[in-house]
This record gives sequence, C-alpha cells and structure tokens, in this order.
Amino acid sequence: MAVAVSVAVAAALLAAAGCSKTPQYAVPGDVCGVAVDPAVLEPLLLPGEKLEQSTVLSRPGAPHCFVQVDEESVLGVQGEVIPADQDPSVRREWQMPAAARIEVGDDARVSDINVVAVAACAHQGKADKFVVQVERFHPERDDARKRREALAGFMTVYFPAARKAVGCTS
Repeated sequence: MAVAVSVAVAAALLAAAGCSKTPQYAVPGDVCGVAVDPAVLEPLLLPGEKLEQSTVLSRPGAPHCFVQVDEESVLGVQGEVIPADQDPSVRREWQMPAAARIEVGDDARVSDINVVAVAACAHQGKADKFVVQVERFHPERDDARKRREALAGFMTVYFPAARKAVGCTS
C-alpha cells in the first residue's frame, strides 16, 4: 500500500511539474518601445516558450503593438494622439459593461478584458488628448478578477510613460 501511495504521489508531482505556469521566456522591460517594469507586464502574459512584439502598425503619435506568446496574440496595446474636441468615450473600446473607473490620466476604465485611459496632451503646439487602449486576449485562460487588477496595474505604469514617449508635454 505504501509503495502504491508513493508511486501515486511521485506521478502527481511529475504531472504538476510538466504543467508549470512559469513562462520560459524573459519578460521584456518595454512594450511598444515604452519602458515598463516587467513585474507589471508579467501578470498579463500567458505561459509559453517564446515572446515576441510586433509594432508594424505603429506610427508617430500612435504606438500600436501586439505581444505574442508562442505566435499567439496575448496583448494588444494601442495609443493615439487625438484632437482635443474628440470624445474617446464614444469609441467601441470605451463601451465596456461592468467597467470600473481607475485613477489614471483624466479618465480611465477597466473591465475584465481591457483598460482604457485618456488625458490632455499638449502635442506639437496644439492642445490634444492622448488615449490608450490595452486589450488582453484569451480571457478564458485565467481569473477575471486577477486579470482586471493586472490590466489596471499595467495601465498605471504604461500610460504616463507612453504619453511622454509620444511627445505630450503636459
């Protein structure tokens, strides 16, 4: 009986080790070319072997990238300088059921799958706004409450750095 229990315990430990949720890649210190603490990015990522970022859609004043793990998009980050008279809250990404306000920029909201923020932005001599949306793909793979906390934590760090990186001076 003791041998059977020992074998069962050993098998369970080996199975658990094979299902590790620790990424096998280094968590980067930037997203879309904007420096971020890897500790705020890591909770948004999925386990895997290889992490890549694609910034092919970025342009001046509009950082845009996808973070992929094992060639699967995990995180989408999109920023944009918009005219001051434009209301970003009418955009689709701001239409979030059960969203909660968070303290980032002039206005920000977080839901189970995305977070958005906006702030005034003096840019190239004009009074504009800077808006960022971050979307976490594959929400079925983790806990909604933890993901929401991770999105809010990421935006708290990313938004001010991205705003500065696009050239907002106030």
